[in-house]
Amino acid sequence: MISTTPRRAAGFALTLTAAVFGLTGCGGDSGYQTEPPQPTEPTISQASVDELCGILDGQKGTWKALGPRVARVAFTGAMTLWTVNDTVANAAIAYNRNIVDTVTIDTCPRVREATLASLDVPDLKVALGGF
Repeated sequence: MISTTPRRAAGFALTLTAAVFGLTGCGGDSGYQTEPPQPTEPTISQASVDELCGILDGQKGTWKALGPRVARVAFTGAMTLWTVNDTVANAAIAYNRNIVDTVTIDTCPRVREATLASLDVPDLKVALGGF
């Protein structure tokens, strides 16, 4: 009688080899994105920037009277209210904390300078603190 064990072992090895080669051929382009999408910086509308400049202009006298420590707390509150009403601005600040300085330098530089003096900070990014 002829033993079938070597034939079984050879058949199993052949099947296993075919399966391994078959699976390695599936690796290429799976159709799934391997890199996460890169976020893009949200753009704050000009109307929103104008509103921010109006808020800063309207509060700068009060903030000066309060003194820098209390004024920074009040500034954070004003920024929170502004970003609650404008979620794009909130996202833009989360993406780039310098955006508040950038838009106020372009739109209302004198108001920005007065705000910085009242808050006693070098830029608005610093005043945002834990915002």
